[in-house]
Amino acid sequence: MNPGFEICKWIVIILSIYSAPIMIWMVITTLAGLAKPRALVPKDSRQYRFAVLVCARNEERVIGNLIDSLKKQDYSNYHIFVVADNCTDHTAHVAGACGATVFERFNEKKKGKGYALHFGINKLLREYAEDYDAVCIFDADNLASPAFLTEMNHALNAGADVALGYRDTKNIHDSWISEVYSIYWLMLQRFYYTSRHTLGFSSMVGGTGFAFKLSALGGEGWTTYSLTEDVEFSIQQILKGHKIIPARKAVFYDEQPAEYSVSVKQRFRWMVGGMQCIPLYFKQIMRRVFQGNLKALDLAWYILFIPATGLALPLNAASILMMLMMPGFEAFAGPVILALSLFNFGLGVLVAFLTLKLERRRIGPMVRGILLYPIFLLTMMFIALGALFRPHTEWVPIEHQSKYRIEDVDIS
Repeated sequence: MNPGFEICKWIVIILSIYSAPIMIWMVITTLAGLAKPRALVPKDSRQYRFAVLVCARNEERVIGNLIDSLKKQDYSNYHIFVVADNCTDHTAHVAGACGATVFERFNEKKKGKGYALHFGINKLLREYAEDYDAVCIFDADNLASPAFLTEMNHALNAGADVALGYRDTKNIHDSWISEVYSIYWLMLQRFYYTSRHTLGFSSMVGGTGFAFKLSALGGEGWTTYSLTEDVEFSIQQILKGHKIIPARKAVFYDEQPAEYSVSVKQRFRWMVGGMQCIPLYFKQIMRRVFQGNLKALDLAWYILFIPATGLALPLNAASILMMLMMPGFEAFAGPVILALSLFNFGLGVLVAFLTLKLERRRIGPMVRGILLYPIFLLTMMFIALGALFRPHTEWVPIEHQSKYRIEDVDIS
């Protein structure tokens, strides 16, 4: 027997044993996203007092537009706080002039949003704990629709300990990258967050545009240690038995990268941060799984899916090499490989099309994004594989320059 064939065979067997259950669960949860989203049913009529916290590093160009959108909320019980984190521009001045309470932080050794959140939230707990019941997190480049806080309050009254808003994109057509990012976030909204709400599991927060009850933090305050503080916070909340619920009517707008190089750096950080959470929480997650906790089982799927994304490449490569080495199959290998490639490309296009259709978006203006969406997914595999072999990177701020105001983008 060809030794190369045997090596490829065992690579396929081992990686398939790891990946197959993950892929099966992905199909099940994705199908749940085809169902009509569940409405949030309030159990209380409480008016939560929100501390709206914005983390900003050199964001003088955009932070004024975010604060302007927050000041136009149809909800009155809130105040805006800004962590001006290691700023060398006029972010603190602009935020203060717009009416926000500004916390300035300077620490070049501990850089990143996770540290800024730790600083800002724990300062809120020390100095304002009696004044607020919940915290709402935004990035400086966001814009909030007028009903955002009203809908967040609605979600918390519906039983959420943590509620995530509905992320839309304010710079959709800046480039093909911003278009596929827009589809990607809508896809997560429909086929990850909403589908899990349908199945009775907890969602995950996505970096920004989310709110949580102060009681959800417990006595330890904000404690995250990875590059993806949103994923880590979500894991902590689910392990506590708390509910993370999507508030689909709480719309906010996010600025997406328009350059491919920036996109790669951002997604690499996501992958590295997600894998950092595996050694931090895998034992705790599996302990809950063996206790029969299905929400923890779904959480285990999430953190194991990140390595599986990268391992899909050597799995496919080994499968192709096996076909090429099979006696008498050489003549069919090319057409089979082409057919599989076209199938995967078509599947990516179908996911993008279904996402936009289910979320009631116009298809015509997004044809370029739909056709290039499979490329975006393929590059995610290469980025994940790179993170497996080099699971280290530094947090690098993304420069935001978009001048969009809430009046320019809001369609609610």
